Amino acid sequence: MRSQAAVFQCHVRNVRRHVCCRSSHAERKSAASRLILLLLMALLSSAVSAADIDDLRVWQSPDYTRVVLDLSEPAQYSVFVLDNPHRVVIDIERSQLRVDTGRVPLTDVPVRNIRSAARNQTDTRIVLDMAEAVNPSSYLLPPDVEAGDRLVIDLYGLDREVPPPAQMVSTPAAVEQNTASLRDIVVAIDAGHGGRDPGAIGYDGRIREKDVALAISQAISDRLRSLPGYQPVMIRDADFHVQLQERPMLARDNRADIFLSIHADSYSTSRAEGITVYALSQTTAEDENIRRVTEKENSAALLGGSAGDTSLRDFEDDLALTLLDISMSWSIEQSMAAGSYILNSLGQVATLRRDKPQQGNLWVLRSPDIPSLLIETGYLSNPSEARKLASPAYQQRLADAIVQGVMNYFYERPPEGSLLAWQKANNQGPDREYVVVRGDSLSMIAQRHNIGLAQLRAANSLSGDTIHVGQRLLIPGGGPQTIALSAPPTVYEHTISRGETLSGIADRYQVSLSRLREANQLRGDTIRVGQILIIPSS
Repeated sequence: MRSQAAVFQCHVRNVRRHVCCRSSHAERKSAASRLILLLLMALLSSAVSAADIDDLRVWQSPDYTRVVLDLSEPAQYSVFVLDNPHRVVIDIERSQLRVDTGRVPLTDVPVRNIRSAARNQTDTRIVLDMAEAVNPSSYLLPPDVEAGDRLVIDLYGLDREVPPPAQMVSTPAAVEQNTASLRDIVVAIDAGHGGRDPGAIGYDGRIREKDVALAISQAISDRLRSLPGYQPVMIRDADFHVQLQERPMLARDNRADIFLSIHADSYSTSRAEGITVYALSQTTAEDENIRRVTEKENSAALLGGSAGDTSLRDFEDDLALTLLDISMSWSIEQSMAAGSYILNSLGQVATLRRDKPQQGNLWVLRSPDIPSLLIETGYLSNPSEARKLASPAYQQRLADAIVQGVMNYFYERPPEGSLLAWQKANNQGPDREYVVVRGDSLSMIAQRHNIGLAQLRAANSLSGDTIHVGQRLLIPGGGPQTIALSAPPTVYEHTISRGETLSGIADRYQVSLSRLREANQLRGDTIRVGQILIIPSS
């Protein structure tokens, strides 16, 4: 079933093509009115569409308790367990309950009571009060000659082994699908500035933003090209200038699924540092730093003689304006989500100035149908950060972290028809690691990742179910691809602030005072505010 977002984007592209390509204003208005009216009707229909839960049945087999929910159409769902008391929670997205759960027979089954409630105004939560702890296993069944769509949840006692999903559900059509026909996820990579526009200039007058952006962009492209299911598209792959308005257009021409614009920043003080990720805002930015970045990056368009503003104001038709406004809202929402994943990954290898995506009215991000981000990778005005940004090793670390964030985002939201979407639907994804946290049990981890308990034991050579906090478990086929992010360097730099002492800095970084003096060629313990110290490895 096509997702609402995918259907919407398809309609958006069609309407934009018809509206923008008509030869006269009258024709544009007429075409837009007809197409957008149909689209809005379709959107209204899809907005109210929800899966009806028409019936709920519980019955006991010799090995497990089966709970079956009859659905009017397939639905996204999640199942998890709670203890003290024992409960099984079923969340079904965009659904309406049409059955009285209080009248479901519960004779000779470990289900003591069934409760239900609306959740998030659109979803349904069903809670099974259990007489004992259980391991749930769940799957969807497609319609057949006897019944429609069904959600099946099998509840196994803790002394029973849960069979892997492959033993319960046969999907020959999915397995036999020719994966070669599945499309790649297209990532458009825009190296900021270029050619006659150098961008920000480093503290030393030699490091240029355009060179740093191109090097990081190329590293991102190379990493993506090595991964199955991804296709990078470089907006510029050499030192030449591309007009701002052309950059998102090139991404759209290549049917990009996401647009990443790579930059480096500069500030009046050398102490500014850290990475910031920006998404589009349709409102005036109030934060001074956001205004400053917006002015800096938007000014690049003036070099080409035209700003190339693709604002919604360019569309005279009111319905077209409404449509594009809705589309832009979707794009901004997805951009913020992707930005969060990328920041979480970047935070493992670099300093973040802001730990959440910021928003600014940046021309290069004005794509109504493509999630778009501008990534300021650091400050060239900061000597320490500028030297790192000029280092190929650090550029690679940033590139790997950005790619990991992109992969994490698309694993949660794979585009329809992509190889990743097929892998996720058929549990064919690559292996990954999971670190055990307090409260985890082996059965809960297996259920959370939709794999059998025996499969999880075998993958980790476990003879029983005992695990400990901090233990690393291999989850077979259980998640997004991962990149081994190289650790930050073992030698750090520290800028001295008011009130600090050399001995205090040594204690903070757990290095000896003598080693700290030696690394910085100090004869005594005198230091000054603003001085940069090298912190050797402990």
